[in-house]
Amino acid sequence: MIQRFQFKRVLPSLIVVVIILGLGLASYRFMGQESFVRTALSGLTLGALYFMVAAGLTIIFGLMDVLNFAHGAMFMTGAYMGWQFYANPTFLFGILPLALAFVTGLATTSLWLPVVIKWQVPESWTKRINTTLIIVGLALVVVGFQKFDVLGLAETALVPVMHAGNPLAEASPQETLAVFWSRPVLLFLSGLLFAIAAARPGDKSQHVTNAKPTGAWIRVAGLVVVTAASVLLREPASIAVLKMNADIRFFLALIVGTGIGAGLGVLIEISLIRPLYARPFYIVLMTLGLGYVLRETVQLLWDPVAYAMERPPLFSQAGEAENIAAWFTGHNLTIDIVGVTFPSYRLFIIVLGGVMLLGLFLLMRYSRLGMIIRAGVQDRNMVEALGINVKAVFSVVFAIGVGLAALGGIGAAPFVPVQPNMGDVYQLQGFITVVIGGMGSYLGAGVGALLLGMARAFGDFLALKFSLSPAIAEASTVIVMIIVLLVRPAGLLGKKDE
Repeated sequence: MIQRFQFKRVLPSLIVVVIILGLGLASYRFMGQESFVRTALSGLTLGALYFMVAAGLTIIFGLMDVLNFAHGAMFMTGAYMGWQFYANPTFLFGILPLALAFVTGLATTSLWLPVVIKWQVPESWTKRINTTLIIVGLALVVVGFQKFDVLGLAETALVPVMHAGNPLAEASPQETLAVFWSRPVLLFLSGLLFAIAAARPGDKSQHVTNAKPTGAWIRVAGLVVVTAASVLLREPASIAVLKMNADIRFFLALIVGTGIGAGLGVLIEISLIRPLYARPFYIVLMTLGLGYVLRETVQLLWDPVAYAMERPPLFSQAGEAENIAAWFTGHNLTIDIVGVTFPSYRLFIIVLGGVMLLGLFLLMRYSRLGMIIRAGVQDRNMVEALGINVKAVFSVVFAIGVGLAALGGIGAAPFVPVQPNMGDVYQLQGFITVVIGGMGSYLGAGVGALLLGMARAFGDFLALKFSLSPAIAEASTVIVMIIVLLVRPAGLLGKKDE
């Protein structure tokens, strides 16, 4: 019985593989070796990019039933953050102390809880107090950013980073410590007010344990130290990064972009999505609006202009490597693959997509978090009954999903233009990928991304070959989705609703 179930589970994937192999063989004979290999590699590249978006979408929906229509904007945000770090990290190191100060203030929520719960506050005043705290906190944020040269910091990515061998010697928009120190203090106080509001003063319905909050004090103390260090090291840290080997800086940019995306995901889930779980339609509207806000913010900081992120030296040395083994010594711009000249960075995108799929597989199958996520997909109420903090799990899942999108964005940045609308096309294809693979199935997202990437690449080839409209090639992915849904409405690896 178990073996039969497992076979039925993988049967759709096997059928897709057989169909792809059959079409591939027919295409090989029709197109010839060179055209076929080049088109297939392009399809793998597109499939990897689609999966980078779809992976986060599918795990977020699988556990949380949240359709995140801001996912493409988060893909774009990761690209901008990684590009900024790689080109000139002055902007990020200038903003970091303020973000850390605010987070440090928020981290005191658990410390305030046993204090504010004892306040004798009339029930009619509870909501007013919370509203007042939030308004004052927002006012402190505004004061903290007053006359802060955010645009000047953002523009550092567009100016030369070296002058007479000294990075940032041209002009640094970083404020002196005497001017800057008050800003993180105001942001910290703002975070404190938000923390008190989150603790709900006077709300007697809350349960407070007698355990000593040692861990919370340690976290807050650690954040205070890190925040103070970030204030003092704003410019030295930027110079140190710029003096690094460019390849190391690029891989650090991947980590930084992913980390910023994950942090943004936690913030969005806690502040915007969590209050709306009972209203799914409101979440759709909110995420649509959030995507618009993120795009407009990026346009304000960097203008609606397409920027080209420089490829790291690891993938940009002149010449063509004879094979992949030769590339490891020459780091050439292109590689000869079965007689086809192919950009080495595109191969990196394919590898990055494969690593993401493997990482998700290992996380979901062999980690405790993955076990909780899979159990939550099956029966969320049972997971809560076992004493697991589902709210925290939701935050982690949303962070992973957005972090994967941000990683895809920075990974794609040297390949596609970095501009405010870059995530919109990939978000659409990501949704199509999720529908084809099955909502909530990350393996299905991988199969769907491969199928869509190949369909688009070969569709482009046929449109060019027979002088057809490019719209036909663009519609190929939708045609694939329609065919799959007609045959299997739940998607290739999706489960039917019972």
